Amino acid sequence: MNKKMVSWIAVTIVFVLIFSMIAGCSDAGNYVKDNYSLVDVQGQGKTTAKVYSVEGKDVPTVSNEIAANEKPKEMSKESLDQMFLVYNSRIINVQKDPDKENNTLVEIDSIEYAKENYDSSFLQGYVAASVLQSLLGSSWFNGNRSGSDYKGYRTTQRYDDYGKYQQPAAKPQAPAKSTPAPTTTDRKGSFGTTPATPAPSSNNSSNSSSKPTTPEPGKSATPSVSDSKGSFTSPSSSSKPSGSTSTKPSTSSNSSSSSSNIRKNDGSTSSNKSSSSSKPSTSTRSGSFKKK
Repeated sequence: MNKKMVSWIAVTIVFVLIFSMIAGCSDAGNYVKDNYSLVDVQGQGKTTAKVYSVEGKDVPTVSNEIAANEKPKEMSKESLDQMFLVYNSRIINVQKDPDKENNTLVEIDSIEYAKENYDSSFLQGYVAASVLQSLLGSSWFNGNRSGSDYKGYRTTQRYDDYGKYQQPAAKPQAPAKSTPAPTTTDRKGSFGTTPATPAPSSNNSSNSSSKPTTPEPGKSATPSVSDSKGSFTSPSSSSKPSGSTSTKPSTSSNSSSSSSNIRKNDGSTSSNKSSSSSKPSTSTRSGSFKKK
């Protein structure tokens, strides 16, 4: 029973140590850098001061956010105008922005920067003397820097010439992923078939029947029936189309050839002109013609 208790205690201690190590890894400087907007840097190397701007938050709110991320060695009493957080490697000066009422300035000073610019009497109004002496050294604490009136970034000429004109940079936001909606239109319309070609009227039947119809490609010609009456002179042998079938002229009981023979038997002279100038006579017989 005692061994089990000892084991549980050992496990608890290990977890407490691990949690303390994880909490100790938090860094106030990285928190400020990741969450606030950098507006200016003064000095160089180990003697530097970085100034950040916070919009819409007062001095106590910003100071508590930083302290919650990394506990300071000492934190000054709450004030709406100015507060200090003291760490082993830096001093954070949280001050109200005099040019922008709703904004707060966060100044992170290195230890060397604090030694060269702050007067000990000024800092002792916010931080315990023992803490300042252990952090900044007895030589700085006992030194006479009464001629220095540095109280923070807002009291410098640099702020008047540059700092108060700086706007905090907006942090980029990832674009929202959205599926584009299908687009619709209000177009309206109707579809119709091609109108059929109207049939020829009966008044034009006689004119159309006398002209040969040209067949469409791929279709066979259909013989047309004509209502014309009369006889036609057969073409000469030289103009006959080649082929085995020939067109025979239709005969009539009252044909023009028989009347011509009768006139010759009576001794009369034929008045017919040459075949090239004669016109075909008409008859009452109707017929049909086939076109090759």
